[in-house]
Amino acid sequence: MILGLIPAAGKSTRMGRPKLALRLGECSILEHVIHALRAGEVEHVLVIVGPHVSELIPLAQAAGAEALLLPNETRDMRATVEAGLNHLEERFRPQQDDAWLLVPADHPSLDPGIIRQLAQAKQERADLSIFLPSFQGQRGHPALIAWKHVTDLRENTRDTGINAWLRRQSAETLEVAVSDPGVLGDLDTPEDYLRWQQYWRQRI
Repeated sequence: MILGLIPAAGKSTRMGRPKLALRLGECSILEHVIHALRAGEVEHVLVIVGPHVSELIPLAQAAGAEALLLPNETRDMRATVEAGLNHLEERFRPQQDDAWLLVPADHPSLDPGIIRQLAQAKQERADLSIFLPSFQGQRGHPALIAWKHVTDLRENTRDTGINAWLRRQSAETLEVAVSDPGVLGDLDTPEDYLRWQQYWRQRI
């Protein structure tokens, strides 16, 4: 079992407005991410929504994901992710060899094929437990993480954050080389949004 977790509780400070509700083509950014996960055969997708962006809930649900509305704003992404992990654990009771995908919500170029590559790598390399896509030697998103790491992640990310925790797990990590530079993409500023709009128009 692979569970998808999308933290969507940020304040979009650099964008100046809720970025995940912005549209690219016929869908919002958040919907693009969820659609990619579902197409990548991730059956259960959870979006963790902050109270200041509750308008994301119907978008998430319409795209086939479950939305968890937090009662209060979280202080950082780690706290948002932890709330999501708690919810997934309570609902699905994952086993140690199950896995979860940590998926940035502002990743509109997410390709379902990348998700399938990570899942295939997990099947082929049972000796490893964290799988990251890599384009030309640079790590990207999303991260596929065995559930056995959840306890350690909860206990050891309070001061360093999830990315720093991931960097410390080199002995457990496989970087999966991919040909898609989109694994490095994100969307933070109005300039980023303009570039993504241009990219999307070229795809049509």
